Parts: sequence; structure tokens; C-alpha cells
Amino acid sequence: MESYAEARQRDRSNAEIMGQKRQEKSLREFKQVLNDLIFLLRNSSGVETCYLYWVNRSREQFVLETKATVLSNVMFQDRVSFYDHFLNQYKDIADPVSLRLGEHIDPNELLHYYNQIPIRHITLLPFINNGETVAITVMESSEDTLDEEKSEIVYSYSDALRNVLNTYLEISDLYESQEEWVDYEKSLEQLDIRSHRGELVYQMVSEMQKYVQTGGVSFVGQGMQGWNNLLNAAGARGAPPVGMPLKEGTMAYEALQKGQPEFAIHFNDNPKRISPREQNTEGATLAVPLKFHDHRQGVVLVYDKNPLLFKESTKHKFINFVRQAQLKILANNPKLDKTAPFLNNQYHALLPDIWERVVDCELETIAGHSTQYHTWFGLVTMENLPALRTQLRIEDLEHMQKDLVSLFNPVRYGKSGFIGSHSDYVYTFLIQSRAEDAAKEWIQLLEQRLQEPVELTNGVQIETSIKVGFTKLNADQEDSYQVLSQAKSALSEAMKGSSV
Repeated sequence: MESYAEARQRDRSNAEIMGQKRQEKSLREFKQVLNDLIFLLRNSSGVETCYLYWVNRSREQFVLETKATVLSNVMFQDRVSFYDHFLNQYKDIADPVSLRLGEHIDPNELLHYYNQIPIRHITLLPFINNGETVAITVMESSEDTLDEEKSEIVYSYSDALRNVLNTYLEISDLYESQEEWVDYEKSLEQLDIRSHRGELVYQMVSEMQKYVQTGGVSFVGQGMQGWNNLLNAAGARGAPPVGMPLKEGTMAYEALQKGQPEFAIHFNDNPKRISPREQNTEGATLAVPLKFHDHRQGVVLVYDKNPLLFKESTKHKFINFVRQAQLKILANNPKLDKTAPFLNNQYHALLPDIWERVVDCELETIAGHSTQYHTWFGLVTMENLPALRTQLRIEDLEHMQKDLVSLFNPVRYGKSGFIGSHSDYVYTFLIQSRAEDAAKEWIQLLEQRLQEPVELTNGVQIETSIKVGFTKLNADQEDSYQVLSQAKSALSEAMKGSSV
């Protein structure tokens, strides 16, 4: 017997198919009506040739819709570049225009004729939608087109064309809106999983990224006893680097402070999303706080170069994604401490379930050639660990692990990145920067710091040095598991005494 879920899925699939068929039928009938209108316009006005071109501004082309002619020496191209067509200088007209060959237009510009050109008069009829010329109807005749009788025909045609186009656009918008909300429901269902909270954050930003055109989605959360950009969705464009620290006065900071979504259009690179160090803050951004019973646990940033993307309905979708994710995280983790950083271990290092997803996302972005950063991943540990474990008490070792996460934090050395947990006293790290030597610079600065004794938060002093193994992320690496394996091999060589 068919289950409720299966029946619901079947009904939804059938509805999608029927909606698509209705839209295809509507398009066929619309094109036929346009064809008939052009034929009737040519026949009733007595002109030799009529045709309609769409003005495709994104591709800078005139696209032929339909034509009607009694001439045998006419041949139209389906698509013509703006700069290869005489209509280019008239593509923004708002009212009918009459032209005379040889006076207003050079006959050599009429490339759709071969041999002789029998026409002398051209009339251009624009169609305006949302303040923009989206189509031009052209009437070509050997005689003057717009006498009083023919003017009535032209006006009737223009009214009929406007009604047909507006009706079709309304129908198309309706179908697209229906499909849009069906797709949105499917996206929300991707969050209805029983999974680790790091995986849910990853799923959330991945689904939200599908609704962004020329921007991205990022998650700002707690780590290493601070707030940082922890995760960029795969394929995010213009994303802040992973690990960039959160600063006061930015959109993410305001959203955390108020506990409410913040939206802004960026004028002259302001306001900033996370930090004054950001580059190319443009377009618009929506910042949505992620909360557990009013405890702020993160901010989701959605940004795009096109501010018009953020319609009220689209903002609602993004906010609802975050709400759905936070409810699912709490449902999956009923004993979760709602006041503690939910993506950190007890030492404030990032959990493997989140840093693995960070690496996977960065690899996918690199494969798509949409990143502006160099990214390194590796492992760091202490060279004299056995001696320290013998010298220190258990509570001192607990303090040491927490303090080392803070000490190793790349942000302390002016680098964007994070420290993650791997195993006892062995930490993962990720460095992301435009600079080609950022990882080596971080290691050098850390080694310089460790030349002096380190005083732990409980007053105990230790002397130590580090061993590091790392790899640079590239398009040949498949996933975070392979990257971690390469980092382990590099650390193993370093522990044997090889240079980093």
C-alpha cells in the first residue's frame, strides 16, 4: 500500500509535470498569436514587410520572434548583435519612429535584403515593459506608412500586442512562482535530517547558496574564544576569507547584538559585513542571527552583487532556512548546552564535523575556479609532548590544551584561519589568504613566539616548540579525508626531523 509520503511525492511530481505542460502550451499559443498579429498588421496596413525583434540586453542581441513579407529577396537572421543591426540606435525608443531610406538611414544598413531594396519608408513600434523597451515591431513599405487610416491599424496592433504580452508575462510569472515555492519546499526538506550540528550548518548554507546569483552565503560563529567567519558555501563569490574575525560596527555584529535580521545595500563599500579588512563589499547583504532560545550562536550572511535579488519573499526564505536549521539542531541535540559554542570542543577548537565541511566546500570552490584565495590545511603539535605530559598535572594539561588553541589561533598573527580538534594535543589548522606565503609566515611567527616560555592561564609556565605538516588545497584533491591524509604524511615527516 502506498504511504502518505509516497502519495504526497507522487502528487507533487504530477503537479510539476502538469504545470510545465501548461506553461509549454501557453508559450506555443503565445507565439502563434504573435505570428498572427504580425501577419494581420502587414495584410491590413498594406506594407511589404513586418517583423518583430526582442531586445535581449543581457546578450546584446536582437532576437527574431516572427515575420511576414510579400517580398522574395528578404532573409532574416534569428539573432543579430546590437552592433550589426540598424535597430541598435533605436533600441531605447519609447514612441513610434518613422524613417525614410537615404535620409534617416543608410540603405546599406538593411542587411536582411539582397539585390535591390524596394522599400522607402520604415516605421518602428516599441513595446515597453517596466519602463524598458523589450521588443520592436518594424514595418517596411515602398509608400509612407502612417496615414490616418493606417495609424488606426497601428494603434490597434499596439494595444493588442500589449494585452497579449502582459497576459503572457502574468501567466509566466504565476507558473514560475508556483515552481519556485515547490523548489523551496524541497530545499527545506534537506534540513529535515538527523545529523551532526556541523553537517546541518553545512546543509543550510548549501541550500541557501542555490538562491544566490552573483554572491554567496557564509556562517559566522564562535571558535578559539572569539567570533570568526567559519564556513563559506561551496561556490560562494566574493566571500570573506575563512577565519576572518568579527569586528564591532559590522552587519554581522549588529545582527548578533540585536538578535534580529539586518539588511543593507552597500554604498561605497559600506557597511561592512564582518570586518573593515574586507575587500569589495558591494551589492547588498542580509544578516540573519542563529539563536538557541535567544542565545546567539551565529550569524548567516547572504550577499549578492545584485540588490534586487532581495525581494521580501526571498528574505523570508533565507530567514526561514536559518529558523529551520536552528530548530533541527535543537531537536537532534536535546541535551545541548545552549549557552556554549555549539561547534567547539571543550578547548574551543572547531569540531571535526565542521572543519571537514569547510575543507570540502573550499575544494569545491577551487574546482569551480571561483576563489580569490590561497588555502592551506595542516596539523600542528608540540615537539616535546611526552616530556610535558610527564611534568604537568592533569588539570595543568587541561589548561594547556585550551591555552594552546588560543596561542595557535592564526588571527593572533594577522592571518585568517582557524584551529580545529583532531586528537589529544594534535590540532588541525586552516589558513586562507591572498598572500602566497601566509601559511609559512604564520609558522614562523608562531615559532618566534615559542622561543620564550608560555605562561598558562593558571600561572604555570611551559617551554615548547612545534612540529607542523601541511598541504595546499588544489583542484586535484577529492575531499577532506584525502587532504587530512596528506597533512598526516607531512606531519610524520616533520616529526622525523624533516623541514616543514
